Amino acid sequence: MNGKPRVLLTANYGPSDLAGGEDLYNLMSTRWTRGHGAFRLDMYGHYFALYLIAENISNPCTVLENPHWDEFDRELENGYDYVCFQLKSVHTAKIARMMKRVREKCPGAKIVVGGYGVGTLDSPVPGDVDGDAAYIRGHADHLCREEGVRFMRRVLGDEPVGREITQYHIPMFSLGGFIGANGVHMRIPTILVSLGCPNGCDFCNTSAFYHKKKIYVAEPEQVYRYIRNYQKRMGFREIIVMLWDEDFFLNPEYVRELGRLLRSHKSTWSVRYYTFGSIRSLSQYTPEELRDNGCQMVWIGVESFLCGNGNDRYGKRQGTSVQEMFDGLRQHGIQPTGSLVLGLDFHTKENLKADVDQFVALKPMFYQVSHVLPCPGTALYDRMIEEGRISNDYKWQDLHFWSDHVYKYQNCTRDDIKETFQYVHDRLRDVNGPPTLQMMESVMDSYALYKDDPDPFRQALAKRDRLIAGGFHSFLHSIKTYHPSEAVRGRARMLEQRYESEIGRPSVISRALARYISRNIRKKSRAPEATPVSDPPPRWTYYHTYGDGVWVRKGREAKKPAPYQDDSILAGVGLTGITRLIGKGKKGLKFPKGM
Repeated sequence: MNGKPRVLLTANYGPSDLAGGEDLYNLMSTRWTRGHGAFRLDMYGHYFALYLIAENISNPCTVLENPHWDEFDRELENGYDYVCFQLKSVHTAKIARMMKRVREKCPGAKIVVGGYGVGTLDSPVPGDVDGDAAYIRGHADHLCREEGVRFMRRVLGDEPVGREITQYHIPMFSLGGFIGANGVHMRIPTILVSLGCPNGCDFCNTSAFYHKKKIYVAEPEQVYRYIRNYQKRMGFREIIVMLWDEDFFLNPEYVRELGRLLRSHKSTWSVRYYTFGSIRSLSQYTPEELRDNGCQMVWIGVESFLCGNGNDRYGKRQGTSVQEMFDGLRQHGIQPTGSLVLGLDFHTKENLKADVDQFVALKPMFYQVSHVLPCPGTALYDRMIEEGRISNDYKWQDLHFWSDHVYKYQNCTRDDIKETFQYVHDRLRDVNGPPTLQMMESVMDSYALYKDDPDPFRQALAKRDRLIAGGFHSFLHSIKTYHPSEAVRGRARMLEQRYESEIGRPSVISRALARYISRNIRKKSRAPEATPVSDPPPRWTYYHTYGDGVWVRKGREAKKPAPYQDDSILAGVGLTGITRLIGKGKKGLKFPKGM
């Protein structure tokens, strides 16, 4: 102990309610591969902001993630001077209850509340009959409405406040289901680049929270350093990193400098990243340049092809057409994710279907289809309040993408939205098929384009494309055999023929993996669908500073298996087509702050 005030960082207690019958926190199953049955994927993440803050303050700190009420209550007995909550609006009532318990049990403790949910507290939803938002506003000692690390440093008197925000110890996403087996996961590192977005879509809570400003947290050299650290942590070079930035490509100098750094040493040639962009910002680059600068996957907010009689009300559409952008990215080995919003004011029963059909034609690898969500604190919510369109029974628990009763649609009905929501997922399943087909087709296009390029860097990427294509070839037999759509089975046969024509006979490993995948897909296809549960086990992580470094120790976890545990079986199947067992996570990892 160093005599400084002790800090507890936590979020809402579990279990969490389901959203639309699905686990709100399983992003892959609930959103990105929704509707794919036995071929859907799973992804679990962490409350990353808590870990980022813990790493970057000098005070002894505990991160308590996913506690049940009794576990949170017992943790308070350890005598914390600061109890800090990450607030997600959907859990406002839970955070208010947790704060009341802190006041009862630890009256001397200071309470800090941060997270995007803070932005909704000033405009409580009509269904907040218990006054939970008012309680949080009135009883928190500090409300964070800015970047959280430097805010906490000021609260704690942890100087210098403006020192570097490091990202060496952040836990990783866990992506599962790639080879159809439970317990086999791929870890995806995550790095925060910036907060906020100047595009300012009227429904966007994150843009509203930072008043349409973009606040950088890490410069390109820092991001590159953190990537090298993740390579060391994971034990191999070929990784995909999640870069958090609402529109990463708005700043060409940043994108090109990070790309230059990735190309500067062969050890990072095979590092690729997944991030967010818009048609407008991406139009500043050619697909070749995006590929050369490290982009592997990009989330593009399509939202709608209609945009009010041809006007782009979201300011993200100037430049290349959506279809041209998606086609060009895929042909160069960059897999786009697309998002579509249903129930915008110009949507009618008739034009909703046209929007959906154009969206399906984009062949997004992953996708998010949601209802319009009027979130308190946004311009959309304020406008709908003025128009008298917000329902009186809108509760905090309804603040998620699948609540279709919280406001009145302008030109369509709830039944229209429900019917379209089912239709779009049926089409994505039956026309495009699983994301593995989109990925395989994209990397084969890229391999054909670059395999004879004289540049050594591009030759290395082409070799990587070939390996990935070989890995995804292992999925084709199960898709040909068990997928319900004949059109999708035909796509799988076509890709199989193309692979053997352009690349050759699959390897022994690929054929063995294909048999393994088929057995597991068959089991999943025949097994009754399990009821989703949103109740990951609790996790304790302890942070202590020593000199100019930080000590991180994982504490106890629940006995039942967790999808994101570091000691589960882990595989890098999607990266090279060769199963890579990464091994067990280490306790007590130490890295100097300047590494």
